[in-house]
Amino acid sequence: MIRLSGEFRYYLCIENVTLRYRHRGLREYIRGKLHRDPGNGDVFIFLSRDLSRLRVYYFHHGGEILTEKILRGSRFTHPIFLDKGKNVYHISWSSFVYLLEGVIRKGKDEFFEEEYDDARCGKRDENAV
Repeated sequence: MIRLSGEFRYYLCIENVTLRYRHRGLREYIRGKLHRDPGNGDVFIFLSRDLSRLRVYYFHHGGEILTEKILRGSRFTHPIFLDKGKNVYHISWSSFVYLLEGVIRKGKDEFFEEEYDDARCGKRDENAV
């Protein structure tokens, strides 16, 4: 059973990534373009160009997991961040759940906050959403 929780770190990729990529393609994209380790257990989220598909990739218990949610007749929230210019954002568990479950009308944008970690002491920013 797939169980995602607040224990994971979630990264939302804003850059258009072809959803023709499967395990290997996304793994190489994460490593090459995002400069992150796809095997460390972080969860990577990708949206299709038309916002009808959301794909989740992560490495867990010695294997890669790739799952997808496809909406029929609706669209996922278009995430917008105040800190523009990045192609990947660290988001909170609650933001991930909102993105996954918060279906709104196409054309209405929603602002998201990036979650920051204090790299020196590993503490989570308490003000992050």
